Amino acid sequence: MTHNRRFLLTAVGAALGNTLLSPAQAQSSIPSDKPIRLLVGFAPGGAVDSVARVISVGLSEQLSQNVIVENRVGASANIAALNLVQSPADGLTVLMGAFVHSVNPSLIRLGYELSDLKPLLQLTRVPTVLLVNRDSPFKTVADLVKEGKNNPKGLTYASGGSGTASHLAPELFTRKVGMKSLHIPYKGGLLAMQALMAGEVDYMCENPQPTFMAPGSRVRALAVFQPTRVVFLPEIPSIVEAGFTEELTIRSWHGLFVKTGTPEALSSRLLKATQDTLSKPSIKAQINAMAIETVESNPELFGKFFASEISKWHQLIKETGIRYD
Repeated sequence: MTHNRRFLLTAVGAALGNTLLSPAQAQSSIPSDKPIRLLVGFAPGGAVDSVARVISVGLSEQLSQNVIVENRVGASANIAALNLVQSPADGLTVLMGAFVHSVNPSLIRLGYELSDLKPLLQLTRVPTVLLVNRDSPFKTVADLVKEGKNNPKGLTYASGGSGTASHLAPELFTRKVGMKSLHIPYKGGLLAMQALMAGEVDYMCENPQPTFMAPGSRVRALAVFQPTRVVFLPEIPSIVEAGFTEELTIRSWHGLFVKTGTPEALSSRLLKATQDTLSKPSIKAQINAMAIETVESNPELFGKFFASEISKWHQLIKETGIRYD
């Protein structure tokens, strides 16, 4: 068995197995007098941080306990994950997981085992939109794909850096449709978006954001990479409506992890509080306003989803030889 094969089986098995883990000696007392740390691997102001702060307020109300967002930035959000693993399994430290945590196992040395992370709940799914410049000659996805197949040089796409979601999504897209594309990495998503607005690249695959999806924007959406339209972006056709298959479903996501070994009483308490928080119309509205969908989930579903994400992106990274900058 090859090293990559052993790695993938271990990673997927860990993600699935964690949903069923229960410590032999569950702690009965719940330390509600202490704050819960919600670890975020990104800087304040971004999508992951913004969702975390909405969730933290709801959790604080549900638990009658302070939930504090703590930004542990660096190493593609791996510092936050490592901090969770190095903390006691007492239910007082929670990781705000994101798309990058399913990619990191294939790109960097984690410093911990995937089995150290226990999936608790998927919170959201974030659509990926195929974007072109407002003045682009490509009016449909088919137009863009046709040019990408016929042009000997292919097309160019911008990303926020190697190994990011805005890099991996178009790599998957180009391989599924059989077109040629050249990756133009920038130092961050904002610079990549500015390059698209300036007409320096042909297209970009990015999560929708109110700032560039608003009327008068310098970018135009051709399709959303999922089988159906997004409720809060009804004017953008789905990739299926654009004439392609559901295999081109590409989404980012957010979810909560606790440390493996956390007593079941504490995990269950946090799980129920999170589910109750997400069921509130006011919470959903705040998250939807960021062009992000909430989802109904549980530990088993999230564990299986996390495992499938690890597998999908591992295969792409292996085929392309993608590395972080």
